[in-house]
Amino acid sequence: MLARIILAAALIASVVLGPVRPVLAQEQPDIIILFDQSGSVGKHDPKLASKAWLLTFLKTFDNPYKIEIVGFDEALYRHLAIDRDTATDINAVNRAIDGIETVGKATDLEMPFRYLLNYAKPSTKLAVIISDGEPEIWDAKLGYLSKEVQADPRYDDLNRQYQQMKDAGVSKRKRFEKLGALYHARNIDLIEGQMPGIAKLIGDRLIIWDLSGTSYYLKTWAKAAGAQYLPMRVAAQENPVEQLQKAMTALQQHSSAIVKEALPDDHEHRAAIALTTIPEIAAKVQPREQPAPKPLSPPIETRMAEPVAPQLVARADTQTSQSPIWGIVLVLLGGVIGALIVYRRRATAKAEPAVPVDLASQYIDAKVKGALDDAEKLRRKLLIAESEAVKVERRFSLRVAVPTGAMEIQWISADGEKRETAAINLSMHGVKFETHGAEVKAVTKIICPNMDVVLGVKKFQEIRRDGSRSVALLIEFENNLDDWMRWVEIITRIDQIATKP
Repeated sequence: MLARIILAAALIASVVLGPVRPVLAQEQPDIIILFDQSGSVGKHDPKLASKAWLLTFLKTFDNPYKIEIVGFDEALYRHLAIDRDTATDINAVNRAIDGIETVGKATDLEMPFRYLLNYAKPSTKLAVIISDGEPEIWDAKLGYLSKEVQADPRYDDLNRQYQQMKDAGVSKRKRFEKLGALYHARNIDLIEGQMPGIAKLIGDRLIIWDLSGTSYYLKTWAKAAGAQYLPMRVAAQENPVEQLQKAMTALQQHSSAIVKEALPDDHEHRAAIALTTIPEIAAKVQPREQPAPKPLSPPIETRMAEPVAPQLVARADTQTSQSPIWGIVLVLLGGVIGALIVYRRRATAKAEPAVPVDLASQYIDAKVKGALDDAEKLRRKLLIAESEAVKVERRFSLRVAVPTGAMEIQWISADGEKRETAAINLSMHGVKFETHGAEVKAVTKIICPNMDVVLGVKKFQEIRRDGSRSVALLIEFENNLDDWMRWVEIITRIDQIATKP
């Protein structure tokens, strides 16, 4: 009992925000959990997800592990260290994690990868990064630029421009309009530059949990780092407890293969039990049935087994006993399949038959996906190039005139009234539309009736008012990558399409 009291006190005392300090050799963790603790994450809750996974891991796996919990926003914070060799007070873990503040004003996604490069070792068994995958080192709404970035020599040229504009009395909005895209691009380049090192150090033992389920960045970086990408959405508006239960099961299975410890038969039940220890969601957890105990096998004659080469531990639900007859069947089946492959290749060379529809569909889907990924990269480069090439006034100038009736903007005024008015002109960055002097609270949709296109706007910023008109910077669409492709098409074709009578 005394040991538990001391451990609980130590766990709570360990919640101290501060800079990262070196890890001693004897303190080297086996498991590292890094979660996004910035206040900009919004409807996703990485702290809750991190706590749920930590408690599930402790309930699921029996081998001794040293586990470390690290938070990040614009900096890194080592919050909690647990030694699985000792009795772990779950209530103390809950209290310790609940005490972590998630009020960061910026999200520098370089931080978790930098931590792994500095502190992960060949002995590290597993690392998990939990985030919604939205890098934001400069919050335009708050006008806040990461202090870590301002002190980082890798941003020296941009920081000099920022300071000069600040000393000259240039507003926060104007500073962001000129330098925001350049800071963002530098940040992304620095992150991508770390991927080869991550791949070499810990790539196949890293899981990147994308809480949004749609992050282009996390998906791209996971591929470059050789890590496992898990797009498991956990949003407050979408029954997060049910989503957490599904995510815990997926993480149990992936982690089992990585740490080479077989899952217990009742692992889903254990995950549910772990979630019931979290006070804020305990009442909503759906219990899982415990598997019935396996019947005892009849006694058989035992004999000394021949030595075999060690194998990776497979998932518990996929292990089956093998007999020699199955080996013979597999060999014969492999021979038949090989003969069929050779026969088909020869037949194809002679007759050149048409590609099956399903294979053609898969091929086309793969090509389209590749083209969309390339288009997103190109769009980012175009934004960067334009930001460097033109001044602020020209960067946001709207160049393509919209014919009458070709585009309507659906928006909500400050008094909550839904309105729909005509677009006047547009560019790669935004759109100017008629507001009749009303203040714009939100832009919801962009409609092009002649092109049968409706784009849902997820994130925007009103950057200028021009008399009775408004200029909106388009930041994110609902179907972000696909809609940006449509937006480029609209820009190139809208002044060529005749309006309907």
